[in-house]
Amino acid sequence: MSSSINTLEINYMGITYTFNRNPEDTVEDFHNISWLTAKQMPKTTKEFEKSSQLAVLWYYQQKYQCEYSHALQKNISELDLLSVDL
Repeated sequence: MSSSINTLEINYMGITYTFNRNPEDTVEDFHNISWLTAKQMPKTTKEFEKSSQLAVLWYYQQKYQCEYSHALQKNISELDLLSVDL
């Protein structure tokens, strides 16, 4: 894993992902969201975008107690097991 303030590269299970930090996120937020995205092991750009969006929603729900629709909550809750070591 290599990182700077605005970029993070993670090699997870043989797949390398590169992340760019959202300026509104802290470095800790960026790190946790990036890892949660990588742990979903997206294989295409579309899967990566969806994984990233779900990771952001999951993380913000944990940090800020955000609430989402029941349908969306089901998808977000699936990330609970992947987040054990965050």
